[in-house]
Amino acid sequence: MADRSLARRYATAFMQLATEANQVDELGGELQGFYDLVSGQDGALFHALSTPVFTVEERRGVLAEVFSRTSVKGLTAKFLGLLLEKGRFSILPLLVDTYVELAHEKANRVVVRVSTAEPLTPQLEAEVRVALEKVTQKTVILHTKVDSSLIGGMVARVGGTVYDASIRNRLLTLREALLQAQEPAQA
Repeated sequence: MADRSLARRYATAFMQLATEANQVDELGGELQGFYDLVSGQDGALFHALSTPVFTVEERRGVLAEVFSRTSVKGLTAKFLGLLLEKGRFSILPLLVDTYVELAHEKANRVVVRVSTAEPLTPQLEAEVRVALEKVTQKTVILHTKVDSSLIGGMVARVGGTVYDASIRNRLLTLREALLQAQEPAQA
């Protein structure tokens, strides 16, 4: 829990810098890209940068080498350097997630994860997006996934809220109602 609040503080500070520079999405993209790179494959690079097994000087050298091979420059590079110096590099995964949430919030966007039994057609996907934008009053970033166990319908997750309009859910609800109706009859 302490790591989450610490990540929020650092993400908020980076968001303020990005806002002042008018580069919220650009710097967020750099931060996300950097994290994707260092955590890729087996995560050895992220581990090397976040573990105290290596000296700060060695980790600084690794970070400089990564910067020389990527497009990470300016504010993002300085910010990542600060994380390294303060021994906070291990919070980077939480920090990136928090920054993305803050950026979406600032731009009035929301990520919605939709599961359906069959792939959505482009037309249906557009209709779902419009309906969700009306409900959320935000621009929807739609992530879709096929889950054949739903049988039909869909499940939409917006933050902590779940809208379940699946056939599976309707069948489970019907089953529960039938079981409850049977209980008084047996008594």
